[in-house]
Amino acid sequence: MTMNAISNTRQQIIDTALQLLMQRGMNGFSYRDISEPLGIKNAAVHYHFPSKAKLVKSLIRESHQALRKGTAEFMAYGGPARPQLEGLFEFTLKQCECGRPVCVAGALSVDFEELSKGTKEALNRFMMDTLDWFTRVLETGREQGEFQFNGNARNKAISIMAMIQGARQFARIHGHKALECTFEQIRTDLGIES
Repeated sequence: MTMNAISNTRQQIIDTALQLLMQRGMNGFSYRDISEPLGIKNAAVHYHFPSKAKLVKSLIRESHQALRKGTAEFMAYGGPARPQLEGLFEFTLKQCECGRPVCVAGALSVDFEELSKGTKEALNRFMMDTLDWFTRVLETGREQGEFQFNGNARNKAISIMAMIQGARQFARIHGHKALECTFEQIRTDLGIES
């Protein structure tokens, strides 16, 4: 097997596991649930991820890298905040449309006490980086006159992130319109005119 094939198999395992994690939670899937749709043996999953804890840490790392890649330019150079906010809304909607009704943090929060110390630390770093980015988006938006809100930007970021997470769960039952309504309310709360 070539290095490219090994790398491809590893990525397919990650993609499948991420989908399962977001649909079922950490304890809702097994290595068999990953291997069967990929047409590989359980041993192949174990080769890349000897334990479920290592797999889950890789899923967090993958999501963390995607966040960093997607927000790097804004974090480094600033720019308009509104496209960052709309990008978050678009990303969230696409995740729900492709069968990922909750985010990685939401999926793992149910089983948080069962996670290893290293996995908890990785999840916390991911969540803090997300919060740091979104706080900066709100601060920049307020400074540039794009957003209007009272109070601390970090507290506002936490409340909006919690609102979006709750809306994702609500949308799982009631449809994507619930997300769109939530996004519209966030825009209103930030003083953004339609």
